[in-house]
Amino acid sequence: MAAKYAVVFKAFFYDEFVRRRLDHVVRAAPEADVFLVIDETNRAAAVIDYDRVIRITEADVVARGFPNIGERSLFWYNADYPLYYFQCLHPDYAYYVMVEYDAVPNTDIDRLVAGCAAQSIDMAGQSLAITQDNYYWTDSMTRFYERSEMRPYLVCAAVLSRRAIEHLAACRIEQGRGYDLPDASRWPIGECFMATELGHAGFRIADLSSFGRLTKFDWWPPYHETELQDLQDELFVHPVLIGDRYWQSFFKTSLKWALIKMAKQFSKRAWRRLGRSRRRRQSAEFGPDNVIASE
Repeated sequence: MAAKYAVVFKAFFYDEFVRRRLDHVVRAAPEADVFLVIDETNRAAAVIDYDRVIRITEADVVARGFPNIGERSLFWYNADYPLYYFQCLHPDYAYYVMVEYDAVPNTDIDRLVAGCAAQSIDMAGQSLAITQDNYYWTDSMTRFYERSEMRPYLVCAAVLSRRAIEHLAACRIEQGRGYDLPDASRWPIGECFMATELGHAGFRIADLSSFGRLTKFDWWPPYHETELQDLQDELFVHPVLIGDRYWQSFFKTSLKWALIKMAKQFSKRAWRRLGRSRRRRQSAEFGPDNVIASE
């Protein structure tokens, strides 16, 4: 592995699910330094049994000079901010891989970063197949960029070079100095700002899909953690959720598809229970060595 790199694994809470996802990323990036960067703006996380944890709040990032401008929450709107903060603390890596807790890699991240380094790629994310007219955040970009320059990207998983991050961080601070509107209506949203600014400045950008299959990587629909076994040919899968967050993600976007997905989930579980029941009956009648495999 030629390029020294870090993985910035982002989460805003910590539980057994986040820990499983973190452990999975650690296995996928054996040559990396993997850090858990956890947002404690609203509440402190519990004790975390992991040796590379960075606890941050929105106030920490603002204290570094990044503009306190955004909608909903600062880190939701400016998904790039935690990466800049991390790079301030750890500036010596050649590459940085940003992975959100609900983005699951099914690839060797070492190889992915090596591929970016070999091609001198400064950013690898995934472009959104959407026109400026249909993109919800188009207006947020127009104070600083022409519409023709806009490059909305999914950055829930992304690879960036050190020089790209340094450039983006400096640009955010500089744009903040000249921003005088009372709200965030013209403040560039993070997911579109990163690739747009790098393209504007002449950096080299690539899609993650150029490195492998990427058909289950979007904001919606969500995938349940139990579905991952059937999605191992995907480079990344996003979003992967469980429990209430999984169903809330479905219902807030589409009642119809949520009901269809729920029916499929229940059907799959019913078939699994039926298969287990069938094998138990066969074992009781014929002995364990003569059980017929369930279809």
